[in-house]
Amino acid sequence: MRLFGERGYAATTVAQIEAEAGLRSGSGGLYRHFTSKRELLETGVREQLASGRSLISFIGNAEQLVGLSLRDRLVAVAQAGLARLDEERDLNRIILRDLRDFPDLIDAVRENEMGRIQSVLAGWLRGQVDPERHGIDWDALAAVLMGAVSHYWVLRDSMGERPSGVSEAAYLGALVDLVVARFSAE
Repeated sequence: MRLFGERGYAATTVAQIEAEAGLRSGSGGLYRHFTSKRELLETGVREQLASGRSLISFIGNAEQLVGLSLRDRLVAVAQAGLARLDEERDLNRIILRDLRDFPDLIDAVRENEMGRIQSVLAGWLRGQVDPERHGIDWDALAAVLMGAVSHYWVLRDSMGERPSGVSEAAYLGALVDLVVARFSAE
C-alpha cells in the first residue's frame, strides 16, 4: 500500500513490490500469495478499510468530549478526522489517484468508509443540539464537514503545511464557527 500510495498503482511494478516485501525482485514470488497486482491492491484496500475504526470509535464514544463547549467538541472531532486521514495517507492517495479505474473498490470505500463515518457523524451532530431543530439536514451537514476536513488534508498532503496560508487551527476554527453559527441560526 505504501508503494501504491507513493508511486501510484500503474507506476508500481511487481518487481518493486517483491523487493519491498523481501522477496527476490522479478522472481514471481508475489504470485505465490496473490493472483495479480490488482488482487494485492484489492486486499490492501479492504484490509485498511476494515482496520480503520478509530475515528468512528472516537465519535461514537465521545466521553472524552464531555464538559467541552460545542465549539471545542467540534474542533476535536475535526482534528480526529485529520488524524485519521494522516493515518491512512497511502489509502487516501490511492483513492484520489487510482480507484476511478476500480469501480468495485470505489463502491467499497463509499459504503464502508465514507458512508459509515457520515452516518456516525450525522448522528453525533444531531445529538449536540436540540434534536427537534427543523431545517438541518444532518447527513448533508456531516458530508460538508467531511468534505472540508478532507479538502484541507488533500491540499496539505500535496502542497505541504499551510497550503492556503492558513494554519490547521485557523482553518478548523473557521469551519467550526460556521457550524456553530448554523446551530445558533434557529
